[in-house]
Amino acid sequence: MVSRAKKSASSRKTKGKCEILESITGSDALSILNALAQRDEKIKTTIEKTAMEILSVVDVGEVAAKVQGELELLQVEDVWARAGANREGFVEPGDVAWEMFEEAMSPFRDDVEKYKKLSMPKEAALYCLGVLKGIYAFDKDSKTQYKEWAVDAPGEYFAFILDDWRTLYKGKIPMASMKDFLATNCPDWVEWSVKLIRSSSR
Repeated sequence: MVSRAKKSASSRKTKGKCEILESITGSDALSILNALAQRDEKIKTTIEKTAMEILSVVDVGEVAAKVQGELELLQVEDVWARAGANREGFVEPGDVAWEMFEEAMSPFRDDVEKYKKLSMPKEAALYCLGVLKGIYAFDKDSKTQYKEWAVDAPGEYFAFILDDWRTLYKGKIPMASMKDFLATNCPDWVEWSVKLIRSSSR
Protein backbone atom coordinates (compact mmCIF):
# COMPACT_ATOMS: atom_id res chain seq x y z
CA MET A 1 0.00 0.00 0.00
CA VAL A 2 2.81 2.40 0.94
CA SER A 3 4.64 1.62 -2.30
CA ARG A 4 1.52 2.25 -4.36
CA ALA A 5 0.88 5.51 -2.52
CA LYS A 6 4.40 6.72 -3.23
CA LYS A 7 4.08 5.79 -6.92
CA SER A 8 0.76 7.61 -7.11
CA ALA A 9 2.18 10.74 -5.49
CA SER A 10 5.21 10.63 -7.80
CA SER A 11 2.93 10.25 -10.80
CA ARG A 12 0.86 13.27 -9.74
CA LYS A 13 4.00 15.38 -9.33
CA THR A 14 5.30 14.39 -12.78
CA LYS A 15 1.92 15.09 -14.34
CA GLY A 16 1.76 18.44 -12.58
CA LYS A 17 5.17 19.46 -13.95
CA CYS A 18 4.15 18.52 -17.48
CA GLU A 19 0.93 20.52 -17.19
CA ILE A 20 2.86 23.57 -15.97
CA LEU A 21 5.27 23.46 -18.92
CA GLU A 22 2.44 22.97 -21.40
CA SER A 23 0.49 25.90 -19.99
CA ILE A 24 3.36 28.42 -20.17
CA THR A 25 2.63 31.30 -22.58
CA GLY A 26 5.14 33.45 -24.43
CA SER A 27 4.96 36.21 -21.83
CA ASP A 28 5.30 33.61 -19.04
CA ALA A 29 8.42 32.22 -20.68
CA LEU A 30 9.95 35.69 -20.95
CA SER A 31 9.28 36.38 -17.27
CA ILE A 32 10.80 33.03 -16.29
CA LEU A 33 13.91 33.65 -18.40
CA ASN A 34 14.36 37.11 -16.89
CA ALA A 35 13.99 35.69 -13.37
CA LEU A 36 16.56 32.96 -14.05
CA ALA A 37 18.97 35.44 -15.62
CA GLN A 38 18.78 37.69 -12.56
CA ARG A 39 19.46 34.81 -10.19
CA ASP A 40 22.57 33.43 -11.85
CA GLU A 41 25.14 35.09 -14.13
CA LYS A 42 26.08 31.77 -15.74
CA ILE A 43 22.46 31.03 -16.58
CA LYS A 44 22.14 34.55 -18.02
CA THR A 45 25.15 33.94 -20.26
CA THR A 46 23.73 30.60 -21.37
CA ILE A 47 20.36 32.15 -22.17
CA GLU A 48 21.97 34.94 -24.19
CA LYS A 49 24.21 32.52 -26.08
CA THR A 50 21.30 30.21 -26.88
CA ALA A 51 19.15 33.12 -28.00
CA MET A 52 21.86 34.36 -30.37
CA GLU A 53 22.31 30.88 -31.80
CA ILE A 54 18.59 30.58 -32.52
CA LEU A 55 18.24 34.11 -33.91
CA SER A 56 21.25 33.70 -36.19
CA VAL A 57 19.42 31.05 -38.22
CA VAL A 58 17.21 32.92 -40.69
CA ASP A 59 15.46 30.82 -43.32
CA VAL A 60 14.29 33.09 -46.15
CA GLY A 61 11.73 30.56 -47.36
CA GLU A 62 10.33 30.07 -43.88
CA VAL A 63 9.96 33.81 -43.32
CA ALA A 64 8.28 34.17 -46.73
CA ALA A 65 5.80 31.42 -45.91
CA LYS A 66 4.90 33.11 -42.61
CA VAL A 67 4.41 36.47 -44.32
CA GLN A 68 2.23 34.99 -47.04
CA GLY A 69 0.28 33.02 -44.46
CA GLU A 70 -0.48 36.10 -42.37
CA LEU A 71 -1.61 38.06 -45.41
CA GLU A 72 -3.84 35.20 -46.52
CA LEU A 73 -5.69 35.52 -43.21
CA LEU A 74 -6.92 39.00 -44.11
CA GLN A 75 -10.63 38.84 -44.85
CA VAL A 76 -12.75 41.13 -47.00
CA GLU A 77 -15.52 40.86 -44.39
CA ASP A 78 -13.25 42.69 -41.96
CA VAL A 79 -12.75 45.44 -44.52
CA TRP A 80 -16.51 45.90 -44.81
CA ALA A 81 -16.96 45.77 -41.04
CA ARG A 82 -14.40 48.48 -40.37
CA ALA A 83 -15.23 50.73 -43.34
CA GLY A 84 -18.07 53.20 -43.63
CA ALA A 85 -19.45 55.89 -41.36
CA ASN A 86 -18.30 56.24 -37.77
CA ARG A 87 -17.98 58.98 -35.15
CA GLU A 88 -14.93 60.45 -36.88
CA GLY A 89 -16.49 60.52 -40.35
CA PHE A 90 -16.39 58.11 -43.28
CA VAL A 91 -13.63 55.55 -43.70
CA GLU A 92 -12.94 54.30 -47.22
CA PRO A 93 -12.67 50.52 -47.69
CA GLY A 94 -9.33 51.01 -49.46
CA ASP A 95 -7.92 52.83 -46.43
CA VAL A 96 -9.13 50.07 -44.14
CA ALA A 97 -7.58 47.40 -46.37
CA TRP A 98 -4.25 49.24 -46.27
CA GLU A 99 -4.40 49.53 -42.47
CA MET A 100 -5.09 45.81 -42.21
CA PHE A 101 -2.15 45.03 -44.47
CA GLU A 102 0.11 47.26 -42.38
CA GLU A 103 -1.09 45.66 -39.14
CA ALA A 104 -0.36 42.19 -40.51
CA MET A 105 3.13 43.21 -41.61
CA SER A 106 4.07 45.21 -38.51
CA PRO A 107 5.43 42.23 -36.50
CA PHE A 108 7.75 41.30 -39.35
CA ARG A 109 9.09 44.81 -39.61
CA ASP A 110 9.57 44.78 -35.84
CA ASP A 111 11.68 41.64 -36.23
CA VAL A 112 13.93 43.46 -38.69
CA GLU A 113 14.38 46.24 -36.13
CA LYS A 114 15.15 43.63 -33.48
CA TYR A 115 18.01 42.27 -35.56
CA LYS A 116 19.31 45.79 -36.13
CA LYS A 117 19.30 46.53 -32.40
CA LEU A 118 21.18 43.29 -31.77
CA SER A 119 23.84 44.35 -34.31
CA MET A 120 22.94 41.46 -36.62
CA PRO A 121 22.73 43.18 -40.04
CA LYS A 122 23.33 39.97 -41.99
CA GLU A 123 20.36 38.30 -40.34
CA ALA A 124 18.26 41.45 -40.74
CA ALA A 125 19.04 41.49 -44.47
CA LEU A 126 18.06 37.85 -44.88
CA TYR A 127 14.86 38.49 -42.96
CA CYS A 128 14.04 41.38 -45.30
CA LEU A 129 14.50 39.06 -48.27
CA GLY A 130 12.04 36.63 -46.73
CA VAL A 131 9.49 39.38 -46.21
CA LEU A 132 9.92 40.59 -49.80
CA LYS A 133 9.45 37.09 -51.14
CA GLY A 134 6.34 36.57 -49.01
CA ILE A 135 4.71 39.83 -50.12
CA TYR A 136 5.39 39.08 -53.77
CA ALA A 137 4.03 35.55 -53.48
CA PHE A 138 0.85 36.90 -51.88
CA ASP A 139 0.41 39.48 -54.61
CA LYS A 140 0.88 36.94 -57.39
CA ASP A 141 -0.72 33.81 -55.98
CA SER A 142 -3.46 34.79 -53.56
CA LYS A 143 -7.08 34.46 -54.66
CA THR A 144 -8.55 36.17 -51.59
CA GLN A 145 -11.24 38.77 -52.24
CA TYR A 146 -9.49 41.07 -49.78
CA LYS A 147 -6.90 41.86 -52.46
CA GLU A 148 -9.53 43.68 -54.51
CA TRP A 149 -9.54 46.40 -51.84
CA ALA A 150 -5.77 46.47 -51.34
CA VAL A 151 -4.49 46.44 -54.91
CA ASP A 152 -1.56 48.79 -54.25
CA ALA A 153 -0.71 47.65 -50.72
CA PRO A 154 1.66 44.77 -51.61
CA GLY A 155 3.75 46.90 -53.97
CA GLU A 156 3.87 49.88 -51.63
CA TYR A 157 4.84 47.79 -48.63
CA PHE A 158 7.36 45.89 -50.74
CA ALA A 159 9.01 49.27 -51.37
CA PHE A 160 9.14 49.96 -47.62
CA ILE A 161 10.93 46.67 -46.99
CA LEU A 162 13.33 47.34 -49.86
CA ASP A 163 14.26 50.59 -48.12
CA ASP A 164 14.66 48.78 -44.80
CA TRP A 165 17.08 46.42 -46.56
CA ARG A 166 18.96 49.28 -48.20
CA THR A 167 19.51 51.16 -44.95
CA LEU A 168 21.22 48.12 -43.41
CA TYR A 169 24.30 48.89 -45.48
CA LYS A 170 26.51 51.81 -44.51
CA GLY A 171 28.88 51.34 -47.44
CA LYS A 172 28.39 49.81 -50.86
CA ILE A 173 25.01 48.18 -51.33
CA PRO A 174 25.19 44.61 -52.73
CA MET A 175 23.00 45.38 -55.74
CA ALA A 176 24.17 42.37 -57.73
CA SER A 177 22.99 39.90 -55.09
CA MET A 178 19.69 41.76 -54.67
CA LYS A 179 19.09 41.74 -58.44
CA ASP A 180 19.76 38.00 -58.50
CA PHE A 181 17.35 37.49 -55.60
CA LEU A 182 14.65 39.57 -57.25
CA ALA A 183 15.11 37.87 -60.62
CA THR A 184 14.62 34.48 -58.98
CA ASN A 185 11.89 35.28 -56.47
CA CYS A 186 10.16 38.48 -57.64
CA PRO A 187 10.76 38.56 -61.42
CA ASP A 188 7.98 41.01 -62.33
CA TRP A 189 9.20 43.62 -59.89
CA VAL A 190 12.94 43.61 -60.63
CA GLU A 191 13.17 46.73 -62.78
CA TRP A 192 11.25 49.18 -60.60
CA SER A 193 12.79 47.73 -57.42
CA VAL A 194 16.33 48.33 -58.66
CA LYS A 195 15.43 51.86 -59.77
CA LEU A 196 13.90 52.57 -56.36
CA ILE A 197 16.96 51.34 -54.46
CA ARG A 198 19.34 53.33 -56.66
CA SER A 199 17.31 56.53 -56.45
CA SER A 200 17.05 56.21 -52.66
CA SER A 201 20.80 55.65 -52.36
CA ARG A 202 21.76 58.95 -53.99
